[in-house]
Amino acid sequence: MPNTQLLIIDAQNDFCDYSTEAYVPALPVPGAYQDCLRLAQLINQVGSGIGGVLATLDSHHMIDLAHNTSWLTEQGTAPPPFSLVTTANFIARRYRLAAAEVTSEQNDYVLNYLQQLEQMQRPFILWPPHCLIGTQGHNLNAELAQALSDWETRTSKPVTFVQKGENIWTESFSALKAVIPDPTDQATQLNLAVLEMLARSDRLLIAGQASSHCVKETINDILQFGAAGLKHKLVILTDCMSPVSGFEAAVEQFFTELRAQGIRLATSAEIALELVPANTQY
Repeated sequence: MPNTQLLIIDAQNDFCDYSTEAYVPALPVPGAYQDCLRLAQLINQVGSGIGGVLATLDSHHMIDLAHNTSWLTEQGTAPPPFSLVTTANFIARRYRLAAAEVTSEQNDYVLNYLQQLEQMQRPFILWPPHCLIGTQGHNLNAELAQALSDWETRTSKPVTFVQKGENIWTESFSALKAVIPDPTDQATQLNLAVLEMLARSDRLLIAGQASSHCVKETINDILQFGAAGLKHKLVILTDCMSPVSGFEAAVEQFFTELRAQGIRLATSAEIALELVPANTQY
């Protein structure tokens, strides 16, 4: 049986569209909760066919360059989530950093950061504070966490967890590196250890949230920085990931491009049939 590895990207409570009286997710992705349930079912049913699991955790502080609460508008109030900050409106002071004391070096850094993003043709979106370290929102979805715990018990293998996003001055969508790495922070550089771990697989299943952002950027980095043969090992579990609202068409285009490169897209049910003989329970 081939060495099948599972990469789970940011399958955390704050991205799940599931609310209770005690907890409301900060950044729910429509469909994410059901994605987690399908992934948990896959692990529960055919986990014996999965040789290793790596799970990333989006991990933020309250103060973060990409949080809307870290900014102020001309009116002195926090801009609404999903606002776009550009070089032009930063220079015009329509948006400014909210910290009580902002140094000229920090302003210069942010201006340079925005300019680099525009050169990369990337928008700078302000997100609501989410996946704050130590909060319920930072935790994995409960059903998925239980499935992984059971998988560890039955296989005697630990899940490898990787936190990303703790640097407050740069964005970290990909599991492999920050959008603009900080030369003084190794954690924002290309994670060669993770890349090598993924490369050891014969088949790499990819699931998580959101397909439009963290999943997409992780796949793109795998294709850019991984060995040439790695892309032929990828299997994108399309029913175990969902896009942020408004990015549905972009994800469909991304999936079309992946297929054109010969990368496989499949459902969890299709993969389950391949991991163990039909009707065999884990």
